[in-house]
Amino acid sequence: MARRKKTDKIKELKPKIKVRLDHKTIITVRDMTKYEFWKEKFPDAVIID
Repeated sequence: MARRKKTDKIKELKPKIKVRLDHKTIITVRDMTKYEFWKEKFPDAVIID
């Protein structure tokens, strides 16, 4: 019996924000609430894109 191919779910594209936590660490966050979370832990965090 042949298996049926699963259809891929299409994800909504959300703008991603690049954040520099320190001189060597860059992360990508989904929205500004996540940025605020990281800003509490890393006060020097800066949005780069």
